[in-house]
Amino acid sequence: MFLKSTPESVGISSRQILKYLKIINSRGLASHSVLIARGDKLICEAYWKPFDRSVKHRMYSQTKSYVGIAVRLLADDGKISLDDKIISYFPDKLPEKIHPYLEKLTIRNMLMMRTCFDEYDVNWFRSGTDDRVKLYFSQKPAVYPGTQYRYDSNGSFVLGALVERVSGMCFLDYLREKCLDEIGFSKSAYCLKCPGGHSWADSALICTPLDMLSFGRLVGCFGKWNGRQIIPEHIIRDAIEDESDCMTNGYRSFDNCGYMSQLWRFYGNAFGFNGMHDQLTFYDPDTDITFTCTSGNYRTPSSREILVSYAFSEIVETAGDTLKEDEFAYAELQNYINNLTLVTAHGAEKSPLEKEINGKLFIAEENKTGISEFSFNFGDDCEFNYKNEQGEKTIRFGRKENIFQPFPQTGYSDKIGGQSCEGHTYECACSGAWGTENQLRILVQIIDVYIGTVYINFSYKDGHGRIKMIGDGENFLGEYNGTINAQISAF
Repeated sequence: MFLKSTPESVGISSRQILKYLKIINSRGLASHSVLIARGDKLICEAYWKPFDRSVKHRMYSQTKSYVGIAVRLLADDGKISLDDKIISYFPDKLPEKIHPYLEKLTIRNMLMMRTCFDEYDVNWFRSGTDDRVKLYFSQKPAVYPGTQYRYDSNGSFVLGALVERVSGMCFLDYLREKCLDEIGFSKSAYCLKCPGGHSWADSALICTPLDMLSFGRLVGCFGKWNGRQIIPEHIIRDAIEDESDCMTNGYRSFDNCGYMSQLWRFYGNAFGFNGMHDQLTFYDPDTDITFTCTSGNYRTPSSREILVSYAFSEIVETAGDTLKEDEFAYAELQNYINNLTLVTAHGAEKSPLEKEINGKLFIAEENKTGISEFSFNFGDDCEFNYKNEQGEKTIRFGRKENIFQPFPQTGYSDKIGGQSCEGHTYECACSGAWGTENQLRILVQIIDVYIGTVYINFSYKDGHGRIKMIGDGENFLGEYNGTINAQISAF
C-alpha cells in the first residue's frame, strides 16, 4: 500500500498541488476526490465532503480496463487466444443467420474497440432485454472488424461475459485471485449486474478511489507491486502495443491521444482509465506519478480536459528531484483539503423577487417533463415543490449550501442496471442561487451508486415563469429534461 508523505519529499511542491485544487474548484467542477502518488508515496488525498476515503464510488467505464486485463490474463493462462473468434464462445447466443463480419470478429478486435458494430445501433436500456449478450450479437454489423476505432461499450460488456463463461467467476473475483487481493483492493468492492445476471462489466465497478489509485499504479508499473511481479509484464506491454488511433479531428485533447487494449493513452507517455462523469486514473512513467479523481460532472469533454490538462501542467510537468520541506505550504494545502465541500449552485444567495413569488402556485402548460404545477418556498432553507406523473414532490435546497436528501423521483434501478425498482431512489445534494434578480438556479447532484445531475433554471417576469430543466444520468432523470412555461394561478 501507499505511504503518506509530503509532496516535497518526492520532488513536487505543495503549492502546485494547492494551485491545482484551486483551479478545478474555481471552474465549478463537481469534484469528489483527487489522489496523487509518486512512487509508493501518497502525497495528496483530497475528498470533497460528504465523500471520504471509506466511500465506495461508481467508476463507470474505468471498469473496462479491469476487464481488459482479466481477458489478457485468461489468454496468458492458455484458456483463450486473443485471435479467437468471439462467437465461438457464445454459440447459444447467436442469431440464426450469422453475418460474415460478425463471424470474423476476434477478441483482440473487441479489446481494441475495432468491432463490427456502431456503438449506438442498439440501446440495451431501452430494449427491455433480459439477455444483453444475445442482444449484442443480434445487431447488424456495419464495418469489417479490425478496420477502425469505434467506441463500443456493449462489446466490453461481452468481454466481461467472456471472462465469466471461461473462468466460471465474475471478472472482479477472477482479478482478486490474480492480483487485487495482493494490492489491498477493498474486500467490499463489487460490480452491479445487468438483467440476466452478468456483471455490468463495461460500466459498474463500485470501489474506493484508493482502490483505483492502487490498480492504476499496478498497471502503470507493468504488473509489479512492492518488488514482486504479480501480473506478467508482457501482458501490460502487449496491451499498450495494441493501439488504435482515436483522433477524429485535427485538435488534440486528452481523450484522442490513442486507445489501447481497454486503456486510454493520455498526454506524453501516460496511460490509464477513463470513466463517464469524469472518473479518471492515469500513470505517467516518466515521473512515476499516479493520479486518480472521482467526480459527478455533466457529460462534457471540457471538464475532463480541465482535470487532465491542469494535472499535467501543474503537477506532472513541474515534478523534479527532492525539494526542501515547506511546512507552511504543506499546512496550507492540508487546511484547504480539510475544508473541501461538494460544489454548490453559483450566484447570489437572495433576490428581492422572492417576496413576489414566495408560496405562489404556478400552473404549467403541457410539457415533456410532465410537471403540471410548481411553487417555491423561501426561508433559511428553501423548497421547490412540484407535481408530476408520480404525484407531489419536494426538493429542498440551501442558499449556496447543499441539503442532503433522497431525490423525490422513485423507481430507479438498484443493483441491477436498467431494471426499475419500485420505491427506490438515490441520495442527492441540492443547492440554489440567483444568477440575476429574476433567475434562480437549482443544482441537484445525485451522489449515490448512480451519479447524475439535474439543472433547474427558473426565470420570471410579470406573473409568467419559465423553467429550463436538464437531467443528466445513465438511463434515469429522463423525465427531468425539457422546458416549462407557466403562470401564477389566478394572476
